[in-house]
Amino acid sequence: MNRRTLTRDRNFLVFWGTQTFSVLGDSFSVIAFPLLMLEATGSLVQMGLLTAVMAAGSLLMGLVGGAIVDRFDRRRLLIACDVARLLLFAAVPVCWAIEPQVWLLFAVAAVASVFGQLFQITYITAVPNIVGRDRVAEANSRLQATASLASIGGPALAGLVAAAYGVTAAIAVDAATFGISALGLLAVRLSRVAPTATPADRPGLGRDLRTGFVTGARFLWGHPVLRALTVFLTITTLFTLGMTDVIIYQVRYGLGQGENVVGYVMAAAGVGTCVAAALSAWLRRTLGFGTLWLAAMTLCGVAAAVLALSQDVLVIGTAVLGFWFGLMLAAVSSMSLRQMITPDALLGRVTAAFWTIHHSLAPLGAAALTAAADRFGASGPLLAVAVVYLGVVGVAFFTPIRSRNPEDGPVDHPAT
Repeated sequence: MNRRTLTRDRNFLVFWGTQTFSVLGDSFSVIAFPLLMLEATGSLVQMGLLTAVMAAGSLLMGLVGGAIVDRFDRRRLLIACDVARLLLFAAVPVCWAIEPQVWLLFAVAAVASVFGQLFQITYITAVPNIVGRDRVAEANSRLQATASLASIGGPALAGLVAAAYGVTAAIAVDAATFGISALGLLAVRLSRVAPTATPADRPGLGRDLRTGFVTGARFLWGHPVLRALTVFLTITTLFTLGMTDVIIYQVRYGLGQGENVVGYVMAAAGVGTCVAAALSAWLRRTLGFGTLWLAAMTLCGVAAAVLALSQDVLVIGTAVLGFWFGLMLAAVSSMSLRQMITPDALLGRVTAAFWTIHHSLAPLGAAALTAAADRFGASGPLLAVAVVYLGVVGVAFFTPIRSRNPEDGPVDHPAT
């Protein structure tokens, strides 16, 4: 398959377009939910708890989601997740029009995060089914680049909508984007590799749900680079998840800026991810995996240090761009590596295990980071994030992560 064929593949193009709308909805949520919580309570701690609840929901689904994705029709799962999130998010503006209920934000965040995590696991496994393993890196680059374009406009648009019509209006737009994504997915077709065992030989769903995480984790442990990536990303994610809340709080209250400025600053993250995604396939071919990943994580550390030390909105926006540029480069290269190495029949469980493990401490980290910023100011916690990232780079340099083409290395395959 050549580049011309991929760009003209109707199936891929429809999938590509629907995911842009889905990410647009996600980018609205990044701004709208914390702003609505802040508007209702005025508490950064409550914002951190909301983020922690969302992370906890994702973590719980990660334990069983891989087995679900590997067993059931992936397109139908994607559609079901979009419809569920449409209904959940639509409930917020309806309820707020009657009487604001803070508990509803926590409830919707918890349940929506479960469906969001299942969607993300399914999405990752669907890409090789659509484009083939030989074009995974290029497909991810295109998908993430246009998704990042949505992330550029999404936060800025969410801020403008919130300022003009209220935060609940932004959440209503968020719900609509999931509906558009679901309609588009009706036209997508996925190929699946046949299971290695006959239906009679396959274990029951109950056993899959109980053992799926272990199977995925065993596969990760069998590859030295995936093993190291999982460990290091678990450490960095602990200190990263709450950064968006801290930056929003810093710009809104620390610097006294309006909601529209919050949207513009966070839109810089979209610019960084867009440029990084567009360049990721080329950089991967040019630099190799190890150099690219180490350089990306170094950039994250430097950008976090700038965020900790600056009080200027323009500088903060630039640092946000740099941080998310590095984060996207590291994420796309890591995701593409897993997709290339993992057999299709295991990809859901491996993806779920990877995300579950490296997000396992994230809820605690989000709550701790925002609580520390609320009590001591944003500079100290952000500087700690910088130290962690640079420390990880220093250690990772002496591991197999620095390999140019780790997909060519040995791996122990567990039984499926």
